Amino acid sequence: MNKTFLLAVFLSATFFLSGCSLDTSITQSTGANLMPKATFIKTSDSGEIWEPKMKVDEKKSISSINVLAVAVDPFDPNIVYLGSEKNGIFVSRDGAETWSQIKFPEKVYGLALDHSARNVIYASGVFKGRGKIFKRTSEGSEWKEIYTEPADGTVISSLAMDKFNANVLYAGTNEGVIFKTTDGGNTWNNIHKAEAPVTSIAFDSANSNVVYFGVFQRSLLKTSNGGVSVENITSKISGLDGNQSVFSVTTDPRSAGTLYAGLGNGIAKSVNGGENWVNLNTLGSSRNFPVRVLAVNPQNSSELIYVAGKAIYKSTDGGVQWSTFQLDTAKDVGGIVYNRNNPSIIYAGLRNF
Repeated sequence: MNKTFLLAVFLSATFFLSGCSLDTSITQSTGANLMPKATFIKTSDSGEIWEPKMKVDEKKSISSINVLAVAVDPFDPNIVYLGSEKNGIFVSRDGAETWSQIKFPEKVYGLALDHSARNVIYASGVFKGRGKIFKRTSEGSEWKEIYTEPADGTVISSLAMDKFNANVLYAGTNEGVIFKTTDGGNTWNNIHKAEAPVTSIAFDSANSNVVYFGVFQRSLLKTSNGGVSVENITSKISGLDGNQSVFSVTTDPRSAGTLYAGLGNGIAKSVNGGENWVNLNTLGSSRNFPVRVLAVNPQNSSELIYVAGKAIYKSTDGGVQWSTFQLDTAKDVGGIVYNRNNPSIIYAGLRNF
């Protein structure tokens, strides 16, 4: 597969680079069955029932947006942020019951919230066709551009913050470039050039010098020394062949060295930093779809949730047995986030591509 075709597939499946007025996100609410139109859903009972949560006010909703990023405030779990394809950032202060729009340039592909200072937010987005990273240091303050790509058409496709040091962030682009800041975005250093778009970044739960990078439909990369060197650990994943590659990566927030790789045909798990892997017993029908979204309960390592096709799958026994929820929508889930204080509450953002 050549680079040009791979980039086209990535952009059509994951990101869409067209401009749009911010006002188009606010649409009239009909009161009918909203799940087929849902752009954001929530469960308060660990996934038994999922409900659309799109209300702006009595007459308006966010049913027309595409959600690309979801983040929960580290100080107040009732505050939820979402980044959208064409309409900037929305925030809810009541657990996703109602939403309001935050002024932000166009498209938002990544959100990172400072865990040491309230209201400090990093957002990767596109402004006038060029990938950029912005920072807001207080609620209501202006967004400051802290990184820009050198040419139009490049997307900052992933963004992640070190939970032990909020000044350390990694970012990846659709050109495969991985770069890092250690001073809150004042300066950046390139650390690696991958062969395809970098779609996910995950820190080890105990050692933030250990970071994993998912490369779209290609590989799983790892640094053990904070980016000084990067190794490709894809070949260590058991049962992986040229047709079934890595789509996503996430780490267990309670177990050092434990990570999961979402594959084209299931999920692989490692408990020793990617040295050895086992394939989880995912349901047979879900193996026909890539696992692009995967999350682990922040208070219970035995519970994990993933999305394949138009269904959400959840296990409470480490991946032995699964319950399912079929989404009555043509949209795909772009992100799933647990409420850290109350993991029975889970949020999911949906998109049309």
